Amino acid sequence: MAGRFVLLLRGINVGGHRRVPMADLRRVLTDLGLEDVKTYIQSGNAIFGTGREETDLSPAIAAALHAEFGFPIAMTLRTAAEWQALSSPYPAGKQTHIAFLSSLPEPERVLALQAQDFAPDLWTLSGRDLHLYYPGGTQAARLTHALLERRLGINATVRNWQTVEALRQRLEEH
Repeated sequence: MAGRFVLLLRGINVGGHRRVPMADLRRVLTDLGLEDVKTYIQSGNAIFGTGREETDLSPAIAAALHAEFGFPIAMTLRTAAEWQALSSPYPAGKQTHIAFLSSLPEPERVLALQAQDFAPDLWTLSGRDLHLYYPGGTQAARLTHALLERRLGINATVRNWQTVEALRQRLEEH
């Protein structure tokens, strides 16, 4: 096993729609030859090991998930090293989140987003990760997930800091 990865699925198991049981997700990933597959909570977080490259993994996983569950699932992959290097410019807590972007956003789209005022929400872009701080909580957020995707023109999946830390801990256990 050459490397470990974190897989994040977007928009599954919400309100009984787009159901992806975690046992089935583990089976699909294992059937792809991925090793030591572990999932965390029902929102589609998985950790696994493989000798394959990320550029090969993403399309293979996406195709297998679509074949198994009957609908396309937006997903994001990060290497264990990328995950372990995550640090937020904002205080750890319930108000801190990260939007994991599917690719680097176009600079002109980032500039257009910077030109807008989302106060009191704050954000900082670091590579393919957009750090978010919602002092009023996610329910009151002005800089929503849907708005981010629309303005940046790419897929994103958001995780709270508690989930980021829980996945980091699971990576360290291996």
